[in-house]
Amino acid sequence: MLKIESKTGTTKGSQEAVYHYISDFRNFGHMLPADRLKDLEISDDTIRFGIDGLGTVGLKIAEKIPFSQLTVTATDDSSSDFTFWFHIAPLSDQQSEVKLILQANLNMFLEMMAKGPLQQFVDLMIDKMAQVEFVH
Repeated sequence: MLKIESKTGTTKGSQEAVYHYISDFRNFGHMLPADRLKDLEISDDTIRFGIDGLGTVGLKIAEKIPFSQLTVTATDDSSSDFTFWFHIAPLSDQQSEVKLILQANLNMFLEMMAKGPLQQFVDLMIDKMAQVEFVH
């Protein structure tokens, strides 16, 4: 089981505003590297796309803990078994701290190939979230 933790980032928004934003996947469209994804589909609670070498990846919101955590799991038709946890902690009324943890059930060969790109992906997501002006 591969476990990857992002760096911790600081966002421009309250814990509640950040939570509401990430609880709707449609807000992530501008954060995803669309040039590297195939057949991207986004709704409020699911994302589905193709990645060379991995096949189809489908993610759905599995659990919401207002306003501190969002758990995202792989859909039944996903070619890989992923779980993401977004953790949100308040720093002030206008700032929050965010961290993303990814757990993936991959075979050993794929795990070795995917570890670096997945680490870059979770860190990039945190960097992108730090640039968003969260409003609620």
